[in-house]
Amino acid sequence: MCLFFLAGCFGPRSGTSASPPFNWRQFEGTTLRVLLSQSHWQQVIAPHLPEFEKRTGIRLAIEAYPQGELWDVLETGLAQPGQVDVYMTVPGLDGLRFLRAGGIQPVNDYLRDRTLTAPDYHWEDFLPQTRAAMEVEGAILGPPVMAEHLALLYRKDLFTQYQIAVPRTLDELEAAARLLHKKPMAKNGTPGVGLVSRGNGTAATSLYAAVLHAMGGTWLDAGRRPTINGPQGLAALERLGRLLGSYAPPNVSDFGWQEASALFLEGGAAMYIEGSSIYPILEQTATSRVAGKVGYAVFPSGPGGSGTTIAVRGLAIARQSENPKAAWLFLQWASSPEMVRRALVAGILVGRQSAWRDRSARGEIPADLGRSFQEAGHIGTPDWAPPLVAVTAAREAVGKAIEAAIRGEDVRAAADAAARRLTEILDTTEGRESHPAPAPPRSGQAGPS
Repeated sequence: MCLFFLAGCFGPRSGTSASPPFNWRQFEGTTLRVLLSQSHWQQVIAPHLPEFEKRTGIRLAIEAYPQGELWDVLETGLAQPGQVDVYMTVPGLDGLRFLRAGGIQPVNDYLRDRTLTAPDYHWEDFLPQTRAAMEVEGAILGPPVMAEHLALLYRKDLFTQYQIAVPRTLDELEAAARLLHKKPMAKNGTPGVGLVSRGNGTAATSLYAAVLHAMGGTWLDAGRRPTINGPQGLAALERLGRLLGSYAPPNVSDFGWQEASALFLEGGAAMYIEGSSIYPILEQTATSRVAGKVGYAVFPSGPGGSGTTIAVRGLAIARQSENPKAAWLFLQWASSPEMVRRALVAGILVGRQSAWRDRSARGEIPADLGRSFQEAGHIGTPDWAPPLVAVTAAREAVGKAIEAAIRGEDVRAAADAAARRLTEILDTTEGRESHPAPAPPRSGQAGPS
């Protein structure tokens, strides 16, 4: 069982029966600067922010940026005392960097403190692996507010027509792709492909991660050395190369999520591997030829176990904040059962199990999507991106090996080259303190999707 499951395990909270009770207004008069990325969640929470101010007496100064611009603002803001109180984090991309650079105030102790954490907050209510995704090197960065899993999206009509069971293993996935490849499936019976996904370098690393974990591998070994040219890493590259090289479009190595989703929306692929938060696009009847025909399942397992990954965005407290405890009240409110339920009603995939148990909150989220997401929340791995400080450079190095595998080139040579480059990156950015940590990724795309 993944050790990340321990992320939500705490001993008794500090304090005794004589401890002061929790008080939402204990930091009345404080002003918090909160930096968020522009997202569906940010739009959902915005109308309710006055409720927090009324409850606590804390004033909020909210700023929302595209993800790339947010990283730019944080680059300077987190280094200056009192400039930032709360910000949105994508832990798979920026968590390790910000933590090691001293930009995050962990909330481990706050969660144990009866005077700081509301009695009805219930940290253990979050799905175990959404909690794990918010933990880096033992530090809990904050609560997750939105999430997704790497999902297998499939055409229910085609699977029924050809009497194929939903793949639960990599072997079954490959067999289904082989059977459905070039079968009539698009408009006017045009043949389609068995499978589509991102195949373009960096964009394909989240799919490689899923295959790697299904093979029983990890990005790095216990000594933080690259494993891409080890047995599981090679097996993952070979499997991925075979799947996309044989049953996806010939030019799949040029595909990002836009190209892959466009083909699936037009009905040109039987299966699509993508982050589950894409589901609203697939179900829009005005623009999608497959609306109402899509099934949702976790990414298949392999000889090493589960392959599905889980990714989150969450809230963190700046280490240089002058009001970290007041900031913790905002994090609690924003991720409270009430606010998480509102997010789920709006169609956002959320981490709280209590929200999913409320059938009236699920809205138009497909039932099998909800089930597969919750399954991933228990068995998935948060390591959808390389756990390196220089994550962008690491993804680029792995992406070159993926493209070589898809093109049918020498996988061993490509993996060896990637391992050498990853070692250089680790030595340069993590080997000595004299080397500054690189900036987070500049792209606005921030998820496994």
